[in-house]
Amino acid sequence: MSYNQPGPYGGQPQQPGPYGQQPGQPGPYGQQPQAPQPGYGYPQQAPQGVPPQQGGYSQPQQPGPYGQQQAPYGQVPPPPPPAGGGKKTGLIIGAIVALVAIGGGVWWFTAGKDSSGGGNSAVADDGAHKLVTPETVLSDYKKKAGASDGFDDEAMKDAEKDGVKNGTPVDAEYQSGDESNPLAGKMIKFMGVYGEIDDPSKVVDGMFAKMKEKSASEQSDTGELVGSPKSFDADGAVLKCQETVIKNDSPSSGSASGPKEIRMPVCIWGDKSTIGVVIPVEMASAITGKSPSLEDAADTTTKFRKEVRVKA
Repeated sequence: MSYNQPGPYGGQPQQPGPYGQQPGQPGPYGQQPQAPQPGYGYPQQAPQGVPPQQGGYSQPQQPGPYGQQQAPYGQVPPPPPPAGGGKKTGLIIGAIVALVAIGGGVWWFTAGKDSSGGGNSAVADDGAHKLVTPETVLSDYKKKAGASDGFDDEAMKDAEKDGVKNGTPVDAEYQSGDESNPLAGKMIKFMGVYGEIDDPSKVVDGMFAKMKEKSASEQSDTGELVGSPKSFDADGAVLKCQETVIKNDSPSSGSASGPKEIRMPVCIWGDKSTIGVVIPVEMASAITGKSPSLEDAADTTTKFRKEVRVKA
């Protein structure tokens, strides 16, 4: 039947569908043919595959302020996503990773260099000890699985030159608090060596001196040290702590990108058989740019040392 011939029963001539297909035949790309629309005065039908739009109370909800979705009437809306807590926590962890970077023996001053303050062999020898990393420390700090940023082989060679004999490295990361609210939590980054230490004071002073040297370089990735290391009593060991500042290269004011700088303490202890580096961080304080309490950091380090240093 020609397209210009009248249809059956005297109807209007049938017109070709889109792309020239015959009425009632499948459309291009294999889709089903569209049903013809009824004449004037009848409601138009929705194309196949497109759900009809409903008005009234079934109408889709419109976005609320700040882009969140409104819940249907009578239902509790879902809670908004956290305001960048995960991103800020990531910034702090990234700063810690930068701080404990040990490429090229950043922590060791190597034999022959003068340490800040000179050596002191007055530390008593209370027998051979080793360092362990228990699953829980200080009551509620849990060890994080898979974290590893300790002294590498190159650093251990430098440590041996600095008087650490038969050294064995250890490292661990601990977290405390509710994982759903990371900015209210706390963490401890720990890295250490146990063996035979000739002069603990000289090693501790030398490590801070090396950090200062590294932080003053143009390619510094360890942050800027503030002031000088401060000494604390640590039950017969040498213990010093110092504040460091890590710059955030791309902060966004008032956004989740974080502050312009992150401040945290670094504590190092030394005795005749162990050297320990402890970075205790309170997340909420670190992102405010507020200087940490070195006294609190030293107290945490002293308690931590008692739990990870055991008889060999």
